[in-house]
Amino acid sequence: MIFSIYNLPHIIRAKYSKYYLALLLLLTFSFSAFSQNYYFDNYNVQQGLAQSNIYAILQDQDGYIWLGTAGGASRFDGLNFINYTTDDGLADNGVKSIVQAQDGRIWLGHIGGGISRVENGVATVWTSDSFASDDDITAILEDADGHLWISTYGNGAMLVENPEVDSLNELNVTQYRGQEGLSDRIFSMMMSNDNEVYFVTDVGIKKYNKEKDEFEFFRVEGVPAYFQITALFQDKNDNFWFGTYNGGLFKAFAGSEKVIMYDVKDGLADNWVSCLNEDKDGNIWVGTWGGGISKIYKGNGSMLTFDPSNGLKDKKIRCLLEDREGNILIGTNENGLLIFKGEQFVSFSETNGLIDDQIWSIIEDSQGLFWFGTNEGITTFDPKAEGEESYTNYNNLNGLLDNHIRFIKEDKNHNLWIASWGGGILKYNRTTAKFDYFPRINNNIYNGLVTALEIDHENNLWIGTLDGLVYYEIDKGVGVRLSQTDGLAGNDISALYCDSKGVMWVGARGVGVTSITDTTFKIMEMEKHFTPTAFIEDKEGKLWIGTEGQGLVVSDKTEILKSYKSKEGLLSDFITLLNIDDQNNIWIGTNKGLNKFAQEENQFYRYTSKIGFTGIEVKNQATFKDDDGNLWFGTIKGAFKYQAEHARQNNLEPLTHITSFKVNLEPREMVDGMKLNYKEKEISFQFNSICLSDPTSIKYKYRLVGADQNWRPANKQTFVNYSPLPPNSYVFEVKAMNNDGVWNEEPASFSFKILPPFWQTWWFYLLCAIVAYGAIYFYIKIRERNLLKEKRVLEEKVEERTKEVVEKSEELEQKNNDILDSIRYAKVIQTAILPPDNLFQKLLPESFVLFKPKDIVSGDFYWIYTKEEKVLFAASDCTGHGVPGAFVSMVGYNLLDKIVGEYGITEPAAILDRLNFEVAQTFRQKGEEEEEIGTKVKDGMDIALVAFDTKTRTLEYAGAFNPLYLLRDDEIIEYKANRSPIGSFKAGEQEKFVNHKIELKDGDCIYMFTDGFVDQFGGPRGKKFMAKRLRNTLVSIGLHPMAKQGEELQESIEDWMGDLEQVDDILGVGARFKF
Repeated sequence: MIFSIYNLPHIIRAKYSKYYLALLLLLTFSFSAFSQNYYFDNYNVQQGLAQSNIYAILQDQDGYIWLGTAGGASRFDGLNFINYTTDDGLADNGVKSIVQAQDGRIWLGHIGGGISRVENGVATVWTSDSFASDDDITAILEDADGHLWISTYGNGAMLVENPEVDSLNELNVTQYRGQEGLSDRIFSMMMSNDNEVYFVTDVGIKKYNKEKDEFEFFRVEGVPAYFQITALFQDKNDNFWFGTYNGGLFKAFAGSEKVIMYDVKDGLADNWVSCLNEDKDGNIWVGTWGGGISKIYKGNGSMLTFDPSNGLKDKKIRCLLEDREGNILIGTNENGLLIFKGEQFVSFSETNGLIDDQIWSIIEDSQGLFWFGTNEGITTFDPKAEGEESYTNYNNLNGLLDNHIRFIKEDKNHNLWIASWGGGILKYNRTTAKFDYFPRINNNIYNGLVTALEIDHENNLWIGTLDGLVYYEIDKGVGVRLSQTDGLAGNDISALYCDSKGVMWVGARGVGVTSITDTTFKIMEMEKHFTPTAFIEDKEGKLWIGTEGQGLVVSDKTEILKSYKSKEGLLSDFITLLNIDDQNNIWIGTNKGLNKFAQEENQFYRYTSKIGFTGIEVKNQATFKDDDGNLWFGTIKGAFKYQAEHARQNNLEPLTHITSFKVNLEPREMVDGMKLNYKEKEISFQFNSICLSDPTSIKYKYRLVGADQNWRPANKQTFVNYSPLPPNSYVFEVKAMNNDGVWNEEPASFSFKILPPFWQTWWFYLLCAIVAYGAIYFYIKIRERNLLKEKRVLEEKVEERTKEVVEKSEELEQKNNDILDSIRYAKVIQTAILPPDNLFQKLLPESFVLFKPKDIVSGDFYWIYTKEEKVLFAASDCTGHGVPGAFVSMVGYNLLDKIVGEYGITEPAAILDRLNFEVAQTFRQKGEEEEEIGTKVKDGMDIALVAFDTKTRTLEYAGAFNPLYLLRDDEIIEYKANRSPIGSFKAGEQEKFVNHKIELKDGDCIYMFTDGFVDQFGGPRGKKFMAKRLRNTLVSIGLHPMAKQGEELQESIEDWMGDLEQVDDILGVGARFKF
């Protein structure tokens, strides 16, 4: 409807009785002296604002906030400011008005009369002979036709009919002053809901009649003419609001003659109204000059005032704006930009009457009194009282034993039980209004330190301590101390909670959870123990457990179902408290702020300082839900109340922008679809998103189509670099997520193409293919001719060479046969030297010899000899295998015969000492001092040698590397050999071989092996047989006849070897002694 002076002929005045009822209603909604604080986010020059005196606020089409200040224009994205001054092309630094035209250009009106226009970050100044003025530009307004109205304080207003032209010199301007029926002094302008333009002037309000091109007075009966109008506003219901200079605020109802006045007596912040605005809920915001801000609620008309006493930093307000997310932006006179994030959080601190800001416990008792436990005592707040009588403080000077209050609980008798950190338990007696001390309870509390407190449904008191749990029946006055011996998981109690079924849940530090039902204790099963810090039960009966470092755990009360950590959305894995609201949402207090887990959405919401929860670090178990469903939280900065009726959720998609494009580190103008050359392959982007509700929580995901297969994981990074990029077509896309988890569906994007070098183009490939084809064709033809010629020559040479090869092949074959014949004859010689089997059987009836050479001839040999009453036998491994080893073995065999037969030496150690010398002499092996004149030959042998005295039934053993195994009573005894080989003799330095003497028993078995047995590779993993496996094998076959043992050992090594090649000669000798 058209709202004008013509349809308000009989508007009544505010002083008449028709609105007395409304005034009475306003007084009913007054607030008590125990005030609460509201959160206003503050930005000033320290954060980058050009200047702290803000005249105008605008949110442009891209979501950026433009601020007109005395020091220039500032563009704000929630985190960073970009400032424009005369150095950047502005007409003047003082910016008093801002508007964005339909074409997206920003128009700025300056102090001193200048006008600037900003497009794509570039400012230009409008200089026109048709409109030259030194008077301040008070307002700029775009009407429904896209025309601009520009008002001044002293030179009237001008109408710009073509603001969309590129050249400012081509603007069509019409000037209106007092002589044209307007006024020279214009304070502000407003466009009504029906697109009429109104001017607030020094002579009153005038409306522009477009049809007649003239200005008419706009007067409303009931709005006194003697008050200067300072602000004019029309709300969504077409009601007009008139702000005055020291005359208060008037509301003229649309379609009625009713007018209501608001002034300081009604709760208005100040009678000087400087600006007006309306939020999305229809509430009217009134900025005043000297009293702060008043919010007039839609519907009941109640009023809430913001001033320095409850969080607003400035009493003088210049401008107000609601952004697209519902935040109220406030331009102040001296304190920069303030952003009001809503009333969902209000706080109470020492400035409001609390005894201390460190809040450990909060409770509303049955009489409506609020109790706050702190480090300095207790504050009680009575919302029904007024002034200083609304709160009372208690400490150790007036009743408390200790000021460090941790828990406060009310029993069914309406008495308060108070637990402290050092003073134990007190009861506040309602009847006597005194604090009573209970020795019977406190004697069971270690050092008076209470770690948890709960009252169950039967009015029993449960007290957690560092050394167990105290159970006290309040009505009977009896109690007992419970500990691990009674069934608790641990004695260091960290949390207590009584669920809806009356089950008491007990958390113990580091060991988990115990449930107590009647007298039954049950420890909850869990894979990993943790420290419970808080419990809460939801409406479905699930138990939620906060932990110290392990996040949030969900249980069905028998086992753990699921856990959540910071990677799922928690602010921190160190949880201090849990609570639940009326919507079954779980609230989680942490050391880094507050989370809400919405179960229906399966989503975490974050509440930190930018949302209004400035307490951040939440105290252990310091939470409470009052009778109105509000949640209270204790923090290091006071108590915070979450008002569910004022809860906000940001469901708007964030406005996301690509702000910068660099090529090889150089900024480039962004032209979608632009082409780059192949050397321009290092590409970087910067981007941002506007979310004033909580700009610190914005996360981004991005991808470069043409390079990235998938979106990069979400993070807070606002830039990305790609290098080097190959020639291709690319599209960079970026999305943002706001503070409540909402992503913009359509990504911001920018496309470009990197062109290939000419040698990677299709035409170059085609040219190269043609050239290559021609070259190959001619090459082939020439090659064919040369090949035919070479073929003839080659055939002649092949025939000649073939004849030579055949002759050489026949010659080599003959030589190979000769060599093989020699080796076979050597085997015959070696076989003839080795003791025959019948000799072993004669001298050692219970014995076996396992001899398995790797080649035709062997480097291993066995030896047996009788001397007087002794039978001597040995198993030896000479250096190498095959022919070289066989030669050394013959030398060793003959030397043993010589030492025993000629020299008559029968002690094994003495035999080896002599053998060591003889072998060294035979091969002329010298010491280090003789190397210059001798030839050092590294030939020798490892050996195990025994002498069996048939008369004394004793066995002597000495060895070089090869040990002796004695099997007695199913046990293997190993006799170690010297760790030096035969042939290492050095005069004056040589270590003597150790002689072992063994008293044999009936049935003893002895075994000697060379290293070829244990070093053989095989088995499922291709590993060595190893000595341990050999010893185990000997034990397993030890009761078998010795001949059978030899067969089983051969089968064992062959099975182990499988298809693998034998790596060395294998020799084993075993004997059993029967007496």
